[in-house]
Order: sequence, then structure tokens, then C-alpha cells
Amino acid sequence: MKAFFEGLVLLAAVIAYFVPAIVADARERDDAFALTIFNVLFGWTVIGWIAAFVWARHRVSEKRLANVATNMRRAVGRVTIAKIVARSRRARAARRQSAMSAL
Repeated sequence: MKAFFEGLVLLAAVIAYFVPAIVADARERDDAFALTIFNVLFGWTVIGWIAAFVWARHRVSEKRLANVATNMRRAVGRVTIAKIVARSRRARAARRQSAMSAL
């Protein structure tokens, strides 16, 4: 009988440990896997478990995701434009160099 209760307590402790992951999965969060990994790695600390639980309960707004996507597109655009400008400057310098050597 004692082994049964010990097993029951162990099962309850494991379920309590994974409550943030269970909550994230129940709320169908897109980042539930990342939250579960965080919970496994840092949940043994009280602060890590609390952080995982807050993360699981935190609401992800569509506006916030839209802002992230917009900022990412802008960053990619800036990098692309910078590469185009650098390439045109190199081509212009090469044309000038060939024109100078032709004289």
C-alpha cells in the first residue's frame, strides 16, 4: 500500500512539474514545443517553473505577431537594398578602373 501512495505522489509531482507545458498545449500555443523544452530544462528551479507558467498563460496577440512580421520584412528589405547598393558601387568602381586603364 505504501508503494502505491509513493507512486501516486510521484505521478502528481511529475504532472505538477509539467503544468506549464500542459497549459500551453491546452491553449494551442504555436510555441508550445519551445515552452516545453524551457520547462524541461529550467523548470526544476522555482523561477524557471514560474517563468514557464507565466509564458504559458500569457496571451499572444495578433497585433504583436504582425509587428514582428513587419519588422522582419523591413530588416530583410534593408539588407537586400544594402547589398544591391554595394554591388552597384563595386560595378561602378570596376567600370571606372577599366576606363582609366584603357586610356
